[in-house]
Amino acid sequence: MANTLVEAARRVLRRRFRVVLLIRDAYAHLEANADALAAVWSDLRAALRLLVAWTRRSYREVSTASLVLLVAALLYFITPIDVIPDTLGALGFVDDLAVVRTAVETVRGELDQFRDWEAQQSLPASS
Repeated sequence: MANTLVEAARRVLRRRFRVVLLIRDAYAHLEANADALAAVWSDLRAALRLLVAWTRRSYREVSTASLVLLVAALLYFITPIDVIPDTLGALGFVDDLAVVRTAVETVRGELDQFRDWEAQQSLPASS
């Protein structure tokens, strides 16, 4: 399953429009299941913002390997066919949480670097 997700992620990353659709679907899935995903809420939202910035070409300081890993985790997250079906309520998100948490922890350095970049973007320009 992991190889299939990685290949799917690579296909998604070839077209920015596909990434935008994935982001939209992931936000919808995240909002609909906020309670079950509280443990990864902040990191998942940051990963989605990173992907938005990447698709807009405003942030490019992320490795291809990290992009592939994040997109693969998001594909698993939004796909209804999981190891533990999401229809089982909070229990159904145990595998989603594990996949997202593993992806986020793997790219933690780049995600923190992105958050720093975001903070710098919101500072007023000095005169």
